[in-house]
Amino acid sequence: DPSVGKVKAVVSTQSTGAKVILSNITNVYKNLALEHWILNNWSFDKFDCLLIYRNTPCVVVGRFQNVWREVNVDRARKEGVNIARRVSGGGAVYHDLGNVNFSFFTDKPSHCPARNLTFLSQTLNLLYGLEIDLNQRHDLFIGQSKISGSASRIIRTGSFHHCTLLVNSDLAALSGILRGDTTITTAATASLPSPTTSIHAALSLMTSSQQSDVITPSDVITPSSIIDLVAEDYLSLYSESFPGEVDIWDEECSQDGESSVILVEEIPDNILEPQHESYDWIFGKSPKFTKQFGKAKLTIEKGLVKEIDGFDEIDIIGSKYDSNEISRLVKMQKVNSSLI
Repeated sequence: DPSVGKVKAVVSTQSTGAKVILSNITNVYKNLALEHWILNNWSFDKFDCLLIYRNTPCVVVGRFQNVWREVNVDRARKEGVNIARRVSGGGAVYHDLGNVNFSFFTDKPSHCPARNLTFLSQTLNLLYGLEIDLNQRHDLFIGQSKISGSASRIIRTGSFHHCTLLVNSDLAALSGILRGDTTITTAATASLPSPTTSIHAALSLMTSSQQSDVITPSDVITPSSIIDLVAEDYLSLYSESFPGEVDIWDEECSQDGESSVILVEEIPDNILEPQHESYDWIFGKSPKFTKQFGKAKLTIEKGLVKEIDGFDEIDIIGSKYDSNEISRLVKMQKVNSSLI
C-alpha cells in the first residue's frame, strides 16, 4: 500500500503537550523496566511522551518468541551479550551503543506507529539526504536494507510504539548473534530476516553529489547527535523547544514537572522489575518446542525439559534446557553403551 509511507507527521489527536525522556542508563533490563513502568503509571490524555535510550550489546526478543530459535545463546553468553525479553510482540533485535531506541507513548486511541515512523524518517531524510522508506510492517528501509524494526504494546490506559534505529551499530555482531537454532520445532513467532544496514554505512556509500547540502559527514554522525536532533524535532511538533533546564528523574517519577525534558541518570528501586532479568521470563516464556538429539527427542516447556523419548537412560526431566549439556550426555551414553 503506497499510502503507508505518506502518513503526515502530526501530533496525536488528544494531546496538548509533550515530554521527552532521555535515559543515560545503558542496561537493557533497566531501560525495559523504565519503559514498562511509564506505560503502566503515566497518563497520556494530555501529554504524549518520547523515551529515548541506548543499551550496551544485547539481544531483545519479542514477547511470543523462542529464545533458542532466535538467538545464538552460546555465542551471546561467551561474548557477554545480554539476552532480554520485552513485553511487546514482534521479532528479535540486536542493540548496542550504535543503535538508538525510541518509544512513542500516547493514549490508546492515538496509537499510530506509521505516524511516528513518518516523523522519524522525514527528520532523517531532511538532514541527511537519505531516502528512508516505511513498509506495511512498520520497518524503515534504505533501499533493500533495514535500519529500523518496530513493535507495540497497547493497554486500556495507554500505548507505546517502540523502534530501533541502527546509526553506527556493529552489523557483523548483529548478524552473528541473531542466528538461533533452526533445528528446533516450535510454533513460536519467528523473526523475518532482512538485510540490514546503518545510517553510517548508507551515508558512506553515497557520493558527494547525492548528499544534501546540509548533510553531516558520515564519519562524525553519532547516536548522540541523532538523539538531540530527534528530541528537538519531536518537541517542535507540539510547538515546544528544547528547554534550557531539564528535570532529573527522581523517586517520585512524576510527569508533572515544568520542563518538557526529563533526564534519567539512575532508575529508582520502585521501578525495577526483577522479572526482566529472570530465567523464567527470558527463557521460560519461550513457547513449547521439541529438539532431536540423535535418537533422543526432547520436549521443552517453560524452559525446562519436560519429556524425553527414545533415550530413557538420560534423567534430566525438570532441568533447565542446555543443548550443549544434553549433547554431551547423549554422546557419553552412546560411548558407555558401546563398551557393554
